[in-house]
Amino acid sequence: MNERRRLIKNTGIIAIGNISTKLVSFFLLPLYTAVLSTAEYGAYDYIISIATFCVPFVSVLMDESIFRFLIDCKTELDKKKIISTAVMIVAVGMTLFTVLGIPIMEGLHYSYTVYAIIYILLNVICGMLSALLRGIGRTDQFAFFNFLLGSLQIVLNVVFIAVLKLGLQGMLLASVLAQLIVATIFVLKIKLWKFINIKCVEISLAKEMIVYSFPLIPNKVSWTIINLSDRIILMNMIGSEATGLYAVSYKFPNLMDTVYGFFYQSWKESSARVLGGESQDEFYNSVYEYLKNFLFSIVLGMIAFMPIVFRILINKNYYSAIYYVPILLLATYFANISGFYGGIFTAYKDTKIMGTTTVVAAIINLAVNIIMIRSLGIYAAAISTLVANFTVYIYRRIKVGKYIKLKENWKNRIVSLIICVLIIILFYVQSKTSIIVGCIVSICYALIVNFNVIRFILIKSELKSRK
Repeated sequence: MNERRRLIKNTGIIAIGNISTKLVSFFLLPLYTAVLSTAEYGAYDYIISIATFCVPFVSVLMDESIFRFLIDCKTELDKKKIISTAVMIVAVGMTLFTVLGIPIMEGLHYSYTVYAIIYILLNVICGMLSALLRGIGRTDQFAFFNFLLGSLQIVLNVVFIAVLKLGLQGMLLASVLAQLIVATIFVLKIKLWKFINIKCVEISLAKEMIVYSFPLIPNKVSWTIINLSDRIILMNMIGSEATGLYAVSYKFPNLMDTVYGFFYQSWKESSARVLGGESQDEFYNSVYEYLKNFLFSIVLGMIAFMPIVFRILINKNYYSAIYYVPILLLATYFANISGFYGGIFTAYKDTKIMGTTTVVAAIINLAVNIIMIRSLGIYAAAISTLVANFTVYIYRRIKVGKYIKLKENWKNRIVSLIICVLIIILFYVQSKTSIIVGCIVSICYALIVNFNVIRFILIKSELKSRK
């Protein structure tokens, strides 16, 4: 299959399987912000962030390793060896974490120890199942897995929060039950036990897979630290209400990040499959140009329309959170492009650079946060995230030149920067006229920079209609 078609097809399948539930979850924000106080919402976000921080250590990121190694498999025996070895490593990690995690959390008088432990273990299991489905080429089942998980979590959230009035405990319970039910369904559906054989476990393969995944741990953890340190500093230096406002403002960048994630899941596979081919450089560059134009137009569009969307979706008690959204959207843009570079590094199995860049960024984020939090408050958290993500973007852009020469359209970049400054100014003016002008400018910009893509889609649609 042509790699561009594979990339588009897989992105489409993943998007179809996920976007509906993600959008519904996003549009449930009015429910969450109406029923939960800013303090409760901040506490929930804080708990999930802490749990997410632990997952890479427990799994040793075997989900990343199992996916990348399965792509290169030629026989069913090879697949069994990789899956069996990965499961063995993860089983050891989960056991150690459970034995050590419970007494540590209890000793720290952590309020939600049981929820946190179970949430982390189920997160690891679901991550492994997702990676396995993608690695064996079942992108359709991978998409359905995530669709089912998202749908069930939404339903349970509504039941526990709106109907049973369980508040924070209800949100945590919904997350745990959704993962448990869907993981059980898919273990039975794909008959996971058929892929596992203790005799297929190889120590040499285990070492090779750990060598690949281990440098990705600081990468994953550092991204988490970049997000988590903001919450920790806000929680301890300003309070849970500030954390709640920041969590709401991050919902919009997270939506963009989620949409990008559909592409990124496919990109990691396509970047590996095209490796060494004659059209490799041309393929990387064409995807790079289209991606940057598309993502930046999304950022500008979201900033311009944010005053309208925010008033519709978010309770008025949270409205001050809107002012941090543009900064976080730009931070997310740089993180997404850094992810594109990361796809190239993982294709070459050079994962060391992934960890080193994000560790430096995490340190920068923490330092900027601590220095600026007293004077700028919540703005310090947003700005520190932007600075950290931009640092990763620049460093990886330089390092990716070792493998591929990516071309830059500097004229386009300068014009885009000018338009970006204009739209941000119009956003912070917050008048009806400035909002309307910003929306018009963002739409025009999106149509111009994505003209070739739009024309291609229209031509394809016309050809199909004629058939």
